[in-house]
Amino acid sequence: MVALDVPAPVYGYDRPRLCTPTLDGPTLGTDIAALAEAIDVPLLPWQERVAHAAHVIDADGRWRHSTAGVVVARQNGKTHLLRMRILTGLFVWGERLIVATAQNREIALETFRAVVETIDAHPWLSAEVRTIRRTNGQEEVVLHSGARYKIVAPTPGGARGLSADLVVLDEAREHRTIDAYAALVYTTQARPNPQVWLTSNAGDAHSIVLNRLRDQAQRAIADPGSDDSIGYWEYSAEPGARLDDLEAWRNANPALGHLVQPSTLAARVKSDPPDVVRTELLCCWVDTMDSPWPPDAWSSARGEVELDRDLQTFLAVDVTPDRRDAALVAVQPSGDELRTVLLDTWHADGALDDLTVAGDVAEQARQLGARIVAFDRYTGASIAARLASAGIPVGDVSGPRFTQACDELLSAMVSGRLVHAGQETLTDHVLACARKPAADGGWRIVRQRSAGPVCAAVALTMALHHAANRPAEPIIEFG
Repeated sequence: MVALDVPAPVYGYDRPRLCTPTLDGPTLGTDIAALAEAIDVPLLPWQERVAHAAHVIDADGRWRHSTAGVVVARQNGKTHLLRMRILTGLFVWGERLIVATAQNREIALETFRAVVETIDAHPWLSAEVRTIRRTNGQEEVVLHSGARYKIVAPTPGGARGLSADLVVLDEAREHRTIDAYAALVYTTQARPNPQVWLTSNAGDAHSIVLNRLRDQAQRAIADPGSDDSIGYWEYSAEPGARLDDLEAWRNANPALGHLVQPSTLAARVKSDPPDVVRTELLCCWVDTMDSPWPPDAWSSARGEVELDRDLQTFLAVDVTPDRRDAALVAVQPSGDELRTVLLDTWHADGALDDLTVAGDVAEQARQLGARIVAFDRYTGASIAARLASAGIPVGDVSGPRFTQACDELLSAMVSGRLVHAGQETLTDHVLACARKPAADGGWRIVRQRSAGPVCAAVALTMALHHAANRPAEPIIEFG
């Protein structure tokens, strides 16, 4: 392996491979670096670069980057950078409330413990502290000045009633919905100079919060000056880099030669699965995942399809996690065939209007005499609730039931029982699917990172599940 024989020392690059333009103006990142020196744990070159770039201020002393995102491979000092940002906010800048969370509570507590250990080790810091609460679920540092730093639950209600100057969201990749993030961000609305920090290593197709931030950053990079509110620094290997490529290691591991050694990375490459290495060590999104469908299986299923009002009809509506796209699909069993048609799609630049979508779905359901409208409770519950209240039978196909449904769609496709009309949008969505292992040992379809939405494919999967296991009577499964 190339990297095993490299001369020592070898250092990672402190300049991120992907980042928003560095803004002109004074920076308060020097305060963070100075405090780190004062506690005898100076910032690494990459940490200092990010600290300076993230804290450029305008003429009124406000942060030019109100949102800061940092993506870096594991064990490269992300926790120390967060610790120093929090300590500086508390003890130097006098931020009144700092709230922090992570989808895995233990991750948020790791930074909390690092902050508390630093305070306990330096009397000139602890002298300013009124109380430190370490009780599970109530972790908080309160200064005599009234400034506070606390851990909150990663739920929409976790920060209810709070008004924060700094929000820290660690391991942003684990947030699969926007709800908790949105609730936390809104705690900064009434503060004069707030900032939101998101940190993570590379995400996947379901990392809704992180993927949205990255998309915003890429637009800002492509059009400098278009959105200076976003600051983004990604330390990652070039897509498609070899797992044992030294340059890839240096790009994704800025602490290489400081905290991380080449021999350690080489050992991980030899022992860990490639996808794990690519995500955790090279900090890369896996842009191409295995398709769940055999070659030509979808194209071979094309045929003449017209919906027949006299046949049983099973519908499903799916909404993308970012709530910008939705699709409605119908499946009709006819003999051994399962005929499918994409009935409608919706798109919004912001968020879809659930009332409009529910109204359109209800009209189609009544016209076709649908036995049921399937939905995913994680994205379509509000639409299903409106349908159910209008007397439209609905059924939840999520969790283990959805993994079963994915197998059923694959079986219908390869056996020749599935027939579709070759609609372009439905085809695009089906071919944009990737296969992702599920926790229960099964698998489910997800969106390939570089692809468009797959809500029509998900709706097809859910509708076909009910068509293949059709109940004798209409049912309502909601609530």
